[in-house]
Amino acid sequence: MLNLTVLDPDDMLLLRDQAIVLKAIPFEERHKIVTALTENHGQVTALAKNCISSRRFGGALEHFCASEWTFTQKSGSDLFFLQEAQARRSFEGLRNDFEKLALASVFSEILLRVAPKHETCTDLFRLHANALAAIEERALIAPTPLGNIWQLRTLNGYLAKVLQWSGSQPQLQACLGCQGRLENLNPSQTVSCSVSEAGWICEDCRSQHHFHVLRGQEGSSLKNSLLRVNLGAIRDLLDSLGMPIRQVGEQLKANANHHQE
Repeated sequence: MLNLTVLDPDDMLLLRDQAIVLKAIPFEERHKIVTALTENHGQVTALAKNCISSRRFGGALEHFCASEWTFTQKSGSDLFFLQEAQARRSFEGLRNDFEKLALASVFSEILLRVAPKHETCTDLFRLHANALAAIEERALIAPTPLGNIWQLRTLNGYLAKVLQWSGSQPQLQACLGCQGRLENLNPSQTVSCSVSEAGWICEDCRSQHHFHVLRGQEGSSLKNSLLRVNLGAIRDLLDSLGMPIRQVGEQLKANANHHQE
């Protein structure tokens, strides 16, 4: 819940919000500059004074840690000043397992690029909090040569939900050409992802102007370029938009190779 109090005539505001640490870097010898996703203020960057030389903030400034922040902002400044941070969930399990750490770190990097600054983003905050909880609580099985299938499904589901939140999600329901519905396609059919148009086309709508590119191919123009995509993976992405992130890794059906593609 959003709280703010005017501290003095210089327009210094005292703010309180829920925060999840995305990045923390040392500043000078005793301080840290911490970037976090907050529920009501979006992405904020705050200076935490004397946090290295003391235990003033405990473990609340560790990567991924969810806490309640009390911070100030001077009118006209983009930098906040962290006054207090009470840890609510440390997500210690993410930092103690390399596979989980890697996936959670990817999520943080995504949000550093797309999360709005100083704007309410409740849905994005909840998505990120639930995704971190799902990773931490997951008992990972032995990975395949392409990686842990649950991780791949969760990553793709998270990306799809972030795109949905930002209003730029791909067209998954129907072919970009004939508007044929995904559910009406034969499972044996192949579809192709149109990179430049953020959607897919069926076999009948491909023309001589389209060409397929290989994974990792360099120097290809995005216009008219296609990537071969398994129909099951497209259906998984569509299904993931309608289920909680905690269920994505469990209920999707395409295999590791298809999700890797």
